Amino acid sequence: MNAKHQNEDKLKLRKWKIGTALVLAASAFGANTIFAEPNEPQNLEPVYHIYHNTSYLGAVSDDAPIDELIDEKLETASSDYDNLRLAPSEELNIVTEQAVASSSKDDDTVISQLDEQLKVKAEAFALQVDGEAAVYVKDRKAYEETVQLMKQSALTEEELEQFEEQQDAAELPELKAGESRITDISFSEPINGLSKQIDPKQVMEPKQAAEHVTDELGVDVLVNKAEKALKKMPYETVEKDSKDVYIGETEVGQKGKRGEKAVSYAVREVNGERVGRSETREKILKEPVDKIVLEGEKELPGIGTGEFTWPADGGYVSSKKGQRWGRAHKGIDIAQPDTLDIVSADHGTVTKAGKAGTFGNRVVVDHKNGYETIYAHLSSIDVKVGDKVSPHTKLGDMGTTGRSTGIHLHFELSYDGQDRDPLDYVKK
Repeated sequence: MNAKHQNEDKLKLRKWKIGTALVLAASAFGANTIFAEPNEPQNLEPVYHIYHNTSYLGAVSDDAPIDELIDEKLETASSDYDNLRLAPSEELNIVTEQAVASSSKDDDTVISQLDEQLKVKAEAFALQVDGEAAVYVKDRKAYEETVQLMKQSALTEEELEQFEEQQDAAELPELKAGESRITDISFSEPINGLSKQIDPKQVMEPKQAAEHVTDELGVDVLVNKAEKALKKMPYETVEKDSKDVYIGETEVGQKGKRGEKAVSYAVREVNGERVGRSETREKILKEPVDKIVLEGEKELPGIGTGEFTWPADGGYVSSKKGQRWGRAHKGIDIAQPDTLDIVSADHGTVTKAGKAGTFGNRVVVDHKNGYETIYAHLSSIDVKVGDKVSPHTKLGDMGTTGRSTGIHLHFELSYDGQDRDPLDYVKK
C-alpha cells in the first residue's frame, strides 16, 4: 500500500473521531466522567470513546496510541497485500467528548482490547449476482475488467469492440447479406458492483473472478444478434395444354428460375452457442419464374419423317450389325444406358407388342413410309398394338428377356423389308 493511500486512511480515521458537546452531567459512560459542583473549576480534557462492532470497549485520553496501532496493523498487512488499498475495519468507531480524563492504566487495557479485535480490511469492489456479493476484486477498474472477461468467454475481442463502437453511433448501416451484428449482451442473472470492505484474502484477480462467476456459479452470457442472409425461392411448375405438342408428349415451354430474397433473422446465443433463430423480415430481390410444361393435344400423324432419334437414354453400342457367332446380327445392341427407358425412334404405329421367341418382349413400329423399327429384349412393354407413337414416346423398359447375355436393347431398322444398318440413321 503506497503513502498516498496511508494518508487517505489516516484522514478517514480522523473523521471517525466525532466531537460532541461539552458534557457537564453524567454521560452514558459514567466510568469515565464525574459530576462537577457548579462553583468548582472544571478541568475537562478530550476523551475518546472506542466502539468496535457496536460493542463499547472503553475510553482513552489520548488518540495517538490508536493511530499507532492502526499504522502498525496496516504496515504489517501491506507486506502481503501491497497491491490492495488497506484500511481499518469500518466496525471501528471513535466518539470524542470533553470529560475527566481516564487513567493511563485504563488506556492500556482499552488499546489492548482494540488490538485483539481490530481487523485490517481491503477497500475492494464487490461483484454482485442477483443482489448477493459473489466475488471481490481490488477496485472498480478490476470490476469492469472482470465483466469484460465474462463477456469474452462467449465473444471475441473484435466482436466486443464492434459492439462498443455501435453504442456511440447515431445510426447504423443496414446489414448486407451474410453479415451479422450484436444487438445486446446480458447475463442470465443481474450483475452489478459496489464498494465494500472485505478480508484481503478474499480479493481475486479479474480472470479468476470471471471464471468463478461463469463456471462455478453458472452465470450464462446471453447474446442477441441481427443477421441477414440470401435465400432461394422455389419456382412453381405449371402445366398447360398445347396444340403444338403431340398427344402423350410433353415439352418444357419455359424453364423455371428460382427467385431470391433477403431474410433478416433475430439470433439468440448462450455462452457462444446458437440456441435459436427466428425470421423477423424478408425482402424479395428477384421473383421466381414458373416452369411451364406443355401437355400435348396435337394428333399424332402416325407417319414417320424418315429422321430417326436414339431409342435409348444414353448407353453405348455393345454390338454392331453384321456376322456374329456364325450368324447374321441384323441390328445393333445398346447397353449401359442412363435409365432403362426405351423410346420410339420416329412417328409411327405399333404393329406388334409382346413376346417373340428369342427376342423376348418385343415392340415393332411401322412408320408408314417404308421404314420399320424393332425393339427387343424389353423387361416390360408400355404400348399396345394400334397405338400411334412419336419420337421419344416410351415403348417400355430395357431388359434381358429372350436369348440375351445381359441387359441391353436389340434395335433393328428396315426399309421396304430390307435390313439397314441403324448406325447409318441414328446417332447418340
